[in-house]
Amino acid sequence: MKVDCIQRNTMINAYNRQRQPLKQEEMIKQNKDKVIISEDAKQLSKLNSDNENINIDKINEIKNRIKQGTYSVSSKDIAKKIIEVTKGE
Repeated sequence: MKVDCIQRNTMINAYNRQRQPLKQEEMIKQNKDKVIISEDAKQLSKLNSDNENINIDKINEIKNRIKQGTYSVSSKDIAKKIIEVTKGE
């Protein structure tokens, strides 16, 4: 196969066209950042915002009752809550 000057120049020109810097607009389009928030992260964020409504005094009261050994929960209440959570209510 004979490679003459015309074929070589054609290939060099094609290569150089590919190497030319992108226009400013094209560079901006390519460099845009994108943030995707997963469903898990959205749920965690929602839980965090729901935490603002938590009654700290009630939590401290329950902690103290647990430490004293006076805290008890009805097994029926536990079973109801397990069923609610399982059903997604």
